[in-house]
Amino acid sequence: MRVLITGAGGFIGTTLTAALLKRGAMKNARGESQRIDEIMLLDTNLPAASDPRLTRVQADICDRSVRAKIAAWQPQCVFHLAAVLTTAAEQDPAAALAINVSSLADLIDAVGNATAPPRFIFPSSIAVFGGLLPDNVDDDHLQKPQTSYGTHKAIAELMLADATRHGAIDARALRLPIVLVHPGPPTDSVSDRIAGIVRDSVAGKPAVCPLREDTRGPVVSVDTVVRNLITLHDADTAALRGKRALNQPALTVSMADIVDALNIVAEVAPRVSFEPDPELKKIVDGWPKGFISTRAPSLGVVADKTFDEIIMSYQRHLGLDAKPSVA
Repeated sequence: MRVLITGAGGFIGTTLTAALLKRGAMKNARGESQRIDEIMLLDTNLPAASDPRLTRVQADICDRSVRAKIAAWQPQCVFHLAAVLTTAAEQDPAAALAINVSSLADLIDAVGNATAPPRFIFPSSIAVFGGLLPDNVDDDHLQKPQTSYGTHKAIAELMLADATRHGAIDARALRLPIVLVHPGPPTDSVSDRIAGIVRDSVAGKPAVCPLREDTRGPVVSVDTVVRNLITLHDADTAALRGKRALNQPALTVSMADIVDALNIVAEVAPRVSFEPDPELKKIVDGWPKGFISTRAPSLGVVADKTFDEIIMSYQRHLGLDAKPSVA
């Protein structure tokens, strides 16, 4: 099996690559386990790699010659992670549209195959929802994105569903909440600014929380996201019940809950100061607080159980010995 990962140099992409190499196989369209022979990693910045199954393409996905190379290679599976995230998309909507929407259309054209449509796995976002929201938002809630990024993801979901209807690809989208814990260096993304609370505390540094203590939001660990993206890839088409996008079930926590969990799990008591950022608050307040899925259980797509587990998962990535939870 040939697997393409775009945005492979990012937080989720590097974790996904390691998981696929360790796993060594995925299910094909017939539901049979098939060995992963080669993984093409595409990004403008990629880490060094020595595994012979990896082919590194350090380039821009908007480059026509890169798409021609992908088309000639004919991947049987695509994980399309490349994206311009919320904060950057608000600052330059046109540039974000080129990556988040136009490059997706070009990629579908490059990999589409009516004879053997590749499975196309796409991380959508909680940001497709917005406006006045109920306590819990499920898979089929009306989409009213309040950011450019959320709008782009909503457009992408429709594009993928339409390409699937035409038989060019077999698309599956998983809408992600706040994904933790980015290892750094720090970025301006929403998830990373929240991740900084954990990252700095685990490192024994003072941390600044850009939201109020009582601000609540849905979170998921990167390990759980990666497992679920692979699970969604392997799911039988009939199990999707005609729906191509679903929510990643999430654990809802307040910023105070995060600090409490750090007190239990981290080796050093966290020193967290709360300095709310009005712009970040506006974005997070427009997202669902409870993020659920009615279809996830039947597909094996799961949430993290506790925030302690998310912290310990991050510690394991750092090579630290995680303290067991006493909760």
